[in-house]
Amino acid sequence: MYDLKNWGVSLEDIPPEGLKVEFENISDLGKELNIKEPFSGYFKLKKLGIEVKLEGFLKGVVILECDRCLSPYEFPIEHTFKLNILPLASLNIEEEKELSEEEMEVSFYENSWISFFELLKEEIFLSLPYKKLCQPDCKGLCPVCGTNLNKNVCKCKSYKKDSPFAILKELFSDKKI
Repeated sequence: MYDLKNWGVSLEDIPPEGLKVEFENISDLGKELNIKEPFSGYFKLKKLGIEVKLEGFLKGVVILECDRCLSPYEFPIEHTFKLNILPLASLNIEEEKELSEEEMEVSFYENSWISFFELLKEEIFLSLPYKKLCQPDCKGLCPVCGTNLNKNVCKCKSYKKDSPFAILKELFSDKKI
């Protein structure tokens, strides 16, 4: 595919019956994403006045860094999504308000141009876990020597920081209730 930053569709180019755009081998989405297996999927667009309803699917594999042990690991993504795409000018930012779940499934276009590049990146980022773990029971790094505790056992003395409530335990253990 050519320059992905210019990948998209003009609002006027969406026919009344809708438009389906399929893609494959998308791997150049910027430096913030380390892609192992290129993304493939589709976007289905249906124009309703100035609003565009979008259904999409994407599939690929990214390399993430574990938050506990800092090891890289593969994270497969298979994500189906629905969005309402509105003109950026329709965004009311005058006052703060709580958004419903339906209102959170909204994206915006500017100058009658819907960027598939930006939509794809946005949906990939929304598919990533909040807490990135290479395995659910990741032991992390030793806080003293930095050894990856999933791979090796270190000889550092483990210590537990005393709880600020430890003194209460001592007070109550002396008295017989």
